[in-house]
Amino acid sequence: MMSRRMACRVTAVLLAVAAAVPVGTATAAPGPPPPAGGRALTGPASPATAGRTTAGRTTAGRTTAGRTTVACAAGRGPYQRQVERWLRLAVDGRQSAADCEAVRAFQTRQGIKPANGYAGPVTWARMRLLSARTAPTDTGTEGASGDAAGPATGAVSDPASGSAAGPASGAATGGASGPAAGVVASGGCPVRSYRVACVDLRRQLTWVQKGGKTLFGPVAMRSGGAGHRTRTGWFRIYWKHKNHWSSLYNAPMPYAQFFSGGQAFHAVHGSIHTTGGSMGCVNLRLADARKLWSVLKTRDHVYVWGRRPGS
Repeated sequence: MMSRRMACRVTAVLLAVAAAVPVGTATAAPGPPPPAGGRALTGPASPATAGRTTAGRTTAGRTTAGRTTVACAAGRGPYQRQVERWLRLAVDGRQSAADCEAVRAFQTRQGIKPANGYAGPVTWARMRLLSARTAPTDTGTEGASGDAAGPATGAVSDPASGSAAGPASGAATGGASGPAAGVVASGGCPVRSYRVACVDLRRQLTWVQKGGKTLFGPVAMRSGGAGHRTRTGWFRIYWKHKNHWSSLYNAPMPYAQFFSGGQAFHAVHGSIHTTGGSMGCVNLRLADARKLWSVLKTRDHVYVWGRRPGS
């Protein structure tokens, strides 16, 4: 009896000891201390986005304050030279690391996304818009575009210029043969005592001016592409239809203001910064088209000149 109790106690003691001593476990090595600022390192980095946290500094593919930035674009954009010249960088048409960081900084300030340093159409359009805001008719800074200036062949000329009148198709659809005498600004929009809606095809900008005062814009726009060019010359707003629907293209044309046949100012819901152009109309952002609607009246003059790059 005694030996059986003793054996039970010995067994209990042995079981307790076995439970207290873990068998086959390994102690994990302590992790590295967090970097300065108290933030832990992120997961494994990829060539596109290095998962390193940087306090107060944004670099290519790194995470700053919980946000992972887009990798810096390696290739040159279609407007590389123009963007380099605008930013006063060395103009060689090639994308360097310094170029990318300079473009990225501009994109970040302007709220352009993704801010990846790519010299694309959105970035270049923003630069042109900023240049035109102070002096819309001054096209001297646009030599970087490399596009030919001046109205396209067949434009309806302003009688004040003394040149022969162009095609009469505009008059039959609401266009004007040309306003009263005045001076046409070289490479820009004519300055008149009445409202003129200016459409600069080369810079893809539009604005409204009266005398020396700008009443609207300039804002970015999209004109007709290859095979569907926006007609150049003098016209007049002949019909306004706020909720117009195109029966030809089965598409909405909000805030449509027609000035030459089926060509009109109107809003689009998608991006206006595309490689291809419109089907001939002057496309605007919805907010810009809405504001232009309130500025222009029926019979107001429209002047279109230049040529869209690539058209």
